[in-house]
Amino acid sequence: MLFVKIYLKTRSGKWILVSSKLEHTVVKGRKRSVKYILAGESVDPPSYSSVKSEIELPATMTTKLISALLDKKREKLVVLVEPRDSLHYVVKVVEGDPSLVSSALSELTSKSKSRPREE
Repeated sequence: MLFVKIYLKTRSGKWILVSSKLEHTVVKGRKRSVKYILAGESVDPPSYSSVKSEIELPATMTTKLISALLDKKREKLVVLVEPRDSLHYVVKVVEGDPSLVSSALSELTSKSKSRPREE
């Protein structure tokens, strides 16, 4: 069975199993943009004995990475996302291929660098 499980620890210490993302279209005048909202359920803290890899990332990239990982539904992956401090999160891969997280993160960073800036 293939699946993606993403456990997110909130800053208040509660654990959420992120199960999907909801699409929300925002219309301002003629401009239309799509926003995504993560959806999940409150769960008990997950218990895993080993961590295959750890990646630290800025808090601003956390939601984008979780959204990208949810798109990989055909992969077997279990990830824990925990706050390190107020500006950073740690992504721990406990099951599955750690390169899936690395590749999703590199795709996100390349997209943000290739986007032209408006001044």
